[in-house]
Amino acid sequence: MKFARGEALLMSMTEIAELADVQRPVVSTWRRRHPDFPQPATEERGQQLFDAARIVDWLVETGRAERGEVEGDLRVHTLARLGTQLPARTLIPALTALVCLRHLSDDEPLDDEMPGLIARLREHADEADPEDELLASEIRGLRASWLPTAVDELVEAAWSTQGAFERIMQVRDRLGAAEMSSSRLDPLLESLVAGLADARTRADRDGGVRLADPYAGVGDLLIAVTGTLRDDQVLRITAGCADPVAARLTRRRLAVRDVSEVEYRVHTDLDGCLDEATIVVTQLPYRPAEERSALLSLNALNDLLMSLTHGATAIVVAPADTTAALDPTSDAGVLRGELLASGSVKAVIRLPGGLVPYRPGYEIALWVLTADYALGERGKVLLADVSDRSLTPALVDALVTDVLAWRDERFDPDAHRRVHTVATPVSALIASPRPLVPRYLPSQDDLRWDVPERVARALELERMVWEARPDTARLNTDLSAVPMPRPPRTATIAELAGRGRQKELSLRKGTRLPTGLVRSASSTVNATNSYPVFGPAEVLSESEPGSRRVDRIEFERSCPGARHSKPGDVIITTAPRPAAAVDHDGHSVVEFPARILRIEEEGGKHFTPRVLAALLDRAGRADGAIRPAQRLQELALPLLSPPELKRLDHLLAELDDRRDRARREIAALDELRRIAATGLADGTLTLADPIV
Repeated sequence: MKFARGEALLMSMTEIAELADVQRPVVSTWRRRHPDFPQPATEERGQQLFDAARIVDWLVETGRAERGEVEGDLRVHTLARLGTQLPARTLIPALTALVCLRHLSDDEPLDDEMPGLIARLREHADEADPEDELLASEIRGLRASWLPTAVDELVEAAWSTQGAFERIMQVRDRLGAAEMSSSRLDPLLESLVAGLADARTRADRDGGVRLADPYAGVGDLLIAVTGTLRDDQVLRITAGCADPVAARLTRRRLAVRDVSEVEYRVHTDLDGCLDEATIVVTQLPYRPAEERSALLSLNALNDLLMSLTHGATAIVVAPADTTAALDPTSDAGVLRGELLASGSVKAVIRLPGGLVPYRPGYEIALWVLTADYALGERGKVLLADVSDRSLTPALVDALVTDVLAWRDERFDPDAHRRVHTVATPVSALIASPRPLVPRYLPSQDDLRWDVPERVARALELERMVWEARPDTARLNTDLSAVPMPRPPRTATIAELAGRGRQKELSLRKGTRLPTGLVRSASSTVNATNSYPVFGPAEVLSESEPGSRRVDRIEFERSCPGARHSKPGDVIITTAPRPAAAVDHDGHSVVEFPARILRIEEEGGKHFTPRVLAALLDRAGRADGAIRPAQRLQELALPLLSPPELKRLDHLLAELDDRRDRARREIAALDELRRIAATGLADGTLTLADPIV
C-alpha cells in the first residue's frame, strides 16, 4: 500500500460517523437529505470512500463540528482503513515506535522525501535505542513505506508526539488491538482512580511521588495519575508488564511524556515492583468467571497489601465478588475479616457495571488500602455502593471528596458531611454474612438541592391529573420535604429471608415451562381448566396478566410439584431488566426467570405487596451494564415506619386504580379508532348524522 504526501485521505461512511460522533445510519440520512453532501471519491472492494478534507469542510460549514476538534482526529480515523493490510499487533507497535522515534529526534519529521527512507529510519532507531528497549526492533521490522508519512501528519494534527501517541492509544480497539483493549477501563473510572491517588498533594508533601503499577498492561492507570501532576513535581514510575510487547509499548508511552530514563522502570518480572512505592494504582488481572473466586481475589489484595511500604497507598480495581456476601467462617470470609481488622482497608466502593467496556458483564469494585493505619477513624471502614447509577463526573468528584477527607490526618468526623459513603464499624462487617456495602443509606446530600423542585413537580402533576379529569376527585399525594432528613434503616432481602431469624420475606424460584406449553387465552378451550402464566412479559407490562395460560392437566404432568403464586405475591424479574409487579389474584404459574417474593407474617410490619413492588422497582442498572447492579438477595430495602407504610400503601392503591382506569380508557379509544378506520376503509360503516 503506497501513501504519498499530499495524497487525498479517504474515509468510509463508518469512519465519517466515528469522526462526527454519530451513529452510522445518520451519515446515510445526511447523504439522502442534503444535496451538498460530498459525493464518493472512489470505491474500494465494494465500499464507497469519501475525500476526508471535503467531509471536514462539510461538517464545519453545516455546524456539525468544530474544525479544531475534527482535524486532530482525522488521521486517526483514516489510519483505521489504511491499516487494514496490517495486523493490529504489528500496526500499533509500528505506529507508536515511529512516534517515539520522532520524539527522540527533537520532533523532526520522519519523512524527508528522499529515497531510502526506511533504511535511514532503521539506522536512526539503532542510534536512538542501542539496547533495543524501546523501538529498534519495531523499526527494523517496518515494511509499510506509507507509515512514516502518516505518522508525521498525525503528529502535526495532534500538535505533539505525546498527543499523537495518546490518540493512537484511545482508538486502539478500532485498530483491532483486542488484546490491548480487553482490560481497558472507562475513562471516568480512570479519573476516579487518579483522584483517589491524590498524587499532586503527595508530591507537595513528600517532595515527589514514587508511582507503581504491578499489573500495568499498557500503562493506562499510570498515565491517568501522571496527568494530574504539575510539570515541576518529581515523579518516579515503576511498571510491571508480564507481556514483553506491552512492556515495550509502555516504555515508549512514558518516553514521549519526557520522563527521563532514570525516572521510570518497566519490568517483565513483577518481583520487587512495589519496592519504595508511595502510590500504587492497579487493576487485578482478569479471570474468567469459571476460574474466578472471592478467595483468589482477596488473596491477590492481601499479597499486594503485604508488599506496601509504610505510608504507601494503593488504589485497586478488583472483581466485585470481593464485596459479595460471604460466610464469615469460610476461607474467603476469614481472609476478608483479617483484611478489615488490620486497619489497612480505608474504603471499599461497589461500582456500576459496564466500566470495563470490552467485558460489560464483568463487575468490579474499588479498594483503597494503606500501610498507615492511623488515618481515618480507627475501627471503621468507609463503604459506598454506587452500583445502581451511572458513573458521572459529579459522582466521581463526590466520591473522591468523601474518601480524601476520610484519609486526611486532620480528619474531623463532624466537619464533613459525606454524600455517598458511610463509615461502618469493622466489627459489624467481620461477623456478618452481608455484602460489603453500607447497611444504612447515605445522606444523599447531592440530591437534597432538588427536593423543593421535586415537591413542586409533584404538585404540578397533581394539577395535570385533575385538569385531565376535572369530574373526578382531586388527587392529593401530600408529598412534602423533610426538614431534617434521616435515611431509614435498611435490610437486604437475604437478611429478611434468612434462616437464622424469623422470616419476613420468602423467595421462591419460577418454573421452567416446556416449549409449547404456554398458549394464548383466546386459544384455550376452557379457561377454567387452565392456569394463568405470570412471567417477565407480565411483570414488564408487555403482556396483560391472564392473556397467557397453561392447561392444568398438561402442566401437572410436565411440571410435577411446581408451586403456584398466592394472592398478593410480588413477582420480580431481573431479565431483560429489573422490574416487579403484584399478582393480586394469585394461583398463577410463575415462569422462570421470574421469581416469587412473598411477604410472611412478620414482614407485614414493614411491607405491603404494593409497597414492596414499588421499592423493588427502584433497583435499576447503570448505563453500559448488562445485568442488574446487585444480585436480588443483596438488594437493600428501606424499612419504613408503620404510619409511613400505611399512607404509602394507600397512595399507591389510588395511583394503581387511576392507572387501571386510564389504561382501560386508552384501550377502548384505540379499538374505536381501529373500528372506525377499518369500517370506512372497506365501506361497511359510515358516520351517521348525530341524533338531536
